[in-house]
Amino acid sequence: MEAAKNGMNECNYRAYSRNECDVPIKYALYDTERYYEANMCNKSDGGMYFETDHAPTQGNDIWIKLPECNTADCDPAACDGYRGEVMWCRKLRGGNGKSRYGIGVRFIVNTCDQCGGNFRYRDIHKADNFLMLCSDCSGHLSSISGKKLKGTMENYLMGNVI
Repeated sequence: MEAAKNGMNECNYRAYSRNECDVPIKYALYDTERYYEANMCNKSDGGMYFETDHAPTQGNDIWIKLPECNTADCDPAACDGYRGEVMWCRKLRGGNGKSRYGIGVRFIVNTCDQCGGNFRYRDIHKADNFLMLCSDCSGHLSSISGKKLKGTMENYLMGNVI
C-alpha cells in the first residue's frame, strides 16, 4: 500500500485478469476416476485458484469438473471440464484442525502445437518440453527414429530453430 500513498500505480503482473467466484468443483489426477471436492475461488483465461482438503503435487496434471455446469448458463467447453497443471500447492492457515490447501492451476491448452487444430482437452497430450500435441501429431513424433532427429523436431515445434 506504500506505493498507493506515494501516488504510484500498483502493477498487476498477471497475464490474465482474474474473476472472483465461489463455485464448487471436483478434480482428479488426470486419467483417474477418484474425484475430490474443492471450491474455485477465482478463474482467468489462463488458470484458476481453488481450495481443497487434499493436496495434489506440483506438476500433476489434473482434470477439473464443474458439477453444477449447465450448457444454458456456461460455455459448453467449460461443461466438458478443464485439464490443468498444478503450478503450486500451499497449506492454508485455519483454526478448525483440518488441513486445507490453496491450489494454483494453469490450464493446459487444447490447441495442437504442430497442426494448430483445436481438440477436446482429453485428446491433447503433453509431450517432452511442454509441447501440446493431438493424438495424430503425438503419434508421428513418437514414431521418429533417431534421438538427434527427434530433438530437432521438438526444437522446431518449440520455435527454437536457429
